[in-house]
Amino acid sequence: GQSPFITGQFAGTWAGATVPIRVSGGECVGADLRASVPGLDQGTITLTQNAADISAVIRSETTGLTCRYDGNASFTGFAATAVSCDAEILFQCSTGQSRILRPIGSTFTATQNGATATGTVTTSYNIFSFDPVSKVETPVAGMTIESQFTAIRR
Repeated sequence: GQSPFITGQFAGTWAGATVPIRVSGGECVGADLRASVPGLDQGTITLTQNAADISAVIRSETTGLTCRYDGNASFTGFAATAVSCDAEILFQCSTGQSRILRPIGSTFTATQNGATATGTVTTSYNIFSFDPVSKVETPVAGMTIESQFTAIRR
């Protein structure tokens, strides 16, 4: 059963930034991300908690991507898996090629120390090219981005 001692210590709104630390695959998108200075992705995390069950909504101010996660909490942290993401990301490669990134899965883990949470978000994408003349999307590659984050409770 669930511990009666795990309460809503994570619930609330958190704000912070993620920084990509590892990019694998991704064709021209991955090459550009690996070659660039790691950029900050500002966003918010809204957490709800019922005993050990946690739900989170992560909203990126930088990309517009919003993902919803469900998972489990412990006394000092939590782990969750994405159940949905509601946006795709349009990316212009340095080569001039346009790409569409569609998230296909994501995990989110965090530990909390007072009003600060730190952790990792790992998201996998399918990448497509788009021919504006024929209106055809073509699968190009897969990519996984692992990012570290720090968030402060608002």
